[in-house]
Amino acid sequence: MSDDWWDVPGNPYAPSPAEPPAGPEVPDPASSKPGLQRRDEDDLCTPYAMAEGLALEAASAALVRLDCGLAASSPAVAAGWINRMAIEEAAASARLNGILVDTADLRLLAWDSLDRAPDPDLAQALPLYDLVRRITARHPRHLYTPRRLAALDRIRHSRSPGFSLWSDAEEDVGTEQRWAVLQAALAPDALARFRAAPALVGAAAFLAHWHEVGADRSAGAALGRLLAAWWPARQGLVQGRRGGQDVVEGSDTYDGPTHPAYSGGPVLMSSIGFLGHAMDYRPDRRNGWLSAYLMAAGRCLARGEALLRRLRVAEGGLAEALRPRRSTSRGPQVAAFLLSQPVVTSGRLAQALGMSGTAARSLLDALHRDHLLMEISGRDAYRAYIVE
Repeated sequence: MSDDWWDVPGNPYAPSPAEPPAGPEVPDPASSKPGLQRRDEDDLCTPYAMAEGLALEAASAALVRLDCGLAASSPAVAAGWINRMAIEEAAASARLNGILVDTADLRLLAWDSLDRAPDPDLAQALPLYDLVRRITARHPRHLYTPRRLAALDRIRHSRSPGFSLWSDAEEDVGTEQRWAVLQAALAPDALARFRAAPALVGAAAFLAHWHEVGADRSAGAALGRLLAAWWPARQGLVQGRRGGQDVVEGSDTYDGPTHPAYSGGPVLMSSIGFLGHAMDYRPDRRNGWLSAYLMAAGRCLARGEALLRRLRVAEGGLAEALRPRRSTSRGPQVAAFLLSQPVVTSGRLAQALGMSGTAARSLLDALHRDHLLMEISGRDAYRAYIVE
């Protein structure tokens, strides 16, 4: 956490300031700190109220606690956590864009397990999930300059023909206009001001700035929310990447969050925190925005901690059920695969581990009978399971 945070007026743990001497007025020490100069009355990076300071303390502690929990978890659990949270973030982000989708349906569609044609809302939400996957696969240092950010859109030419970085941007925005807005949104002087503030305050201020310059219309509101989610890692409050060894050969051709050995990505996914509180999502209104963002961050992190606890409990249950009985047993690889994937089918399991389809189906059915897996497709054949 930035050292400047301790000097912010209203922080209950800050040392009591000495009584100013009588005579000429003593200037406010906050006004002499870089990044805390008050540009106007609505600048989020200026000193804030005690309630906001307490919310910042609680959210920052929860963020670091969750990040440490992920770092201490196995690679399979860390990968499973980011895979599941990415789906929830995409569904929540779509809702903030006015697209109502069911998270379970989006999970099945994204992992090729939906047994019906997607409705128009699901079809609009799927590119947002692809956007979440690809942004979370990048290092935060590569996301806050216009050229590097715009270069990500070129991925569609080589890896995913249907991918666009500007998936929820307005259709009438030209390339030159988008480039000009990106330069304004990622201007060095603005980023320098956000870096001088505490990480979560900087994230809230960045998102407000993204909307203020019109980048939500020309580049997409979802992209701005993801960049704000990466901001604490950009500031060093949490880790941008966690090293881990491969747990099983990948089931996906894209080496990113869907790879079972992947462990990284933003810990904070604030769109999830606005579920049920969509009326509070007003980054265009500076009054009350910082408090709303910090409260949403707290709700999101609480949800993330609960998911991490469930995955750790499931890891213990799977380890016991799939305990190796001989040296050639694939039990540990199967457990790692089930934990890391948000949706598992017998075909995907058989392909990833070189098993026969019959053996994979029998194994999944046995784990389902033991209540270690939950069936989510509602079908008699080609069933899909999740570990929760």
